[in-house]
Amino acid sequence: MIAGQRVATTVDAPIARDYLERYLRGDRSDVALVEAVEGSAREGAADPHDREALGRLARRYSTDLATLHFVARLYDHPDNRRVQDAFHRHFRLLVARQATRAPDRAYLVAFVPGYAYRRDPATGADFARQRAVLEAAGFRTLLIETEELAGVERNARLVAERLARLAEGEERIIIVSASKGGPETALALGEGLSPDAARRVKAWISVGGLLRGSPYADRYLGWPQRWLAALALTWEGLPTSLVRDMSTAERAPALARLRLPAHLVTLQYVGAPLSGQVPPWSRGRYCVLRAHGPNDGLTLLADELLAGGLVVTDLGLDHYYQDPAIDLKTLALLAAVLDELRRSAPEPPA
Repeated sequence: MIAGQRVATTVDAPIARDYLERYLRGDRSDVALVEAVEGSAREGAADPHDREALGRLARRYSTDLATLHFVARLYDHPDNRRVQDAFHRHFRLLVARQATRAPDRAYLVAFVPGYAYRRDPATGADFARQRAVLEAAGFRTLLIETEELAGVERNARLVAERLARLAEGEERIIIVSASKGGPETALALGEGLSPDAARRVKAWISVGGLLRGSPYADRYLGWPQRWLAALALTWEGLPTSLVRDMSTAERAPALARLRLPAHLVTLQYVGAPLSGQVPPWSRGRYCVLRAHGPNDGLTLLADELLAGGLVVTDLGLDHYYQDPAIDLKTLALLAAVLDELRRSAPEPPA
């Protein structure tokens, strides 16, 4: 068990197994294991936001050890523990067919889709399934339509314009983004809204957000990889600007300059697969990225995080969140966010 989650899989090294089975249970008898974990922590790997330190831990010992350490350190934070436990509590209630709470129709849940969401709806980037689940449960939802192949900055303007119009009639908006929709939403919230419109957006749930881009895209910035990528993208009918647009060189500085509204509740839902859990469709990219540290098969887990944001991890899921229980997890995640909103701004007594 780690962070309230049961782990049943293979791992890439004995040290990762021992970390899970012994170290996290308080067993410090293995001197080598203790030095690996605590020595790395002194170098910075205890901070789950530190992508470089997590990368060193992965290269020196094990990517799975770094992934487990990432999840454990996030759960050590009281705020993350509270929201992670709430997520699991709501999920258990839903599995038992017990209502967690009545839907709050005062909130509008607005979804920002991922890349190519119309061309390839099988990826789930259009949120059609999540919207159907929430609407069946009594919530109000809508899709903020973006240009599916456009760049981040172009779509950020579209998201900001739609949110501004929604804010004219809605007092409480929860925005949910996926993958490339993450940096688009970040720019919209950080730079595109008036203070009055921004106040109407109460929470942002980022699902697998490519907030700082992807080192996988970075591989194709130089020559001759850039030429090969351009050929491949042109063959697929995709813009060649995608590589630069989703590189860490482009996205990380853009995110660093943003200042999100102080009142905004932000939650990052992070799939965190161990090596034995990576599905075939993500394995190639996962193996390329594993030397950089814990990743979901498309980006580094640390690069999905926002400073000061709440984090719910889901061990075993990759970037595409293909899970038979994803419908119930959708409801549980929203319920946990609503708990946080009530906690940060409780309703006055009747």
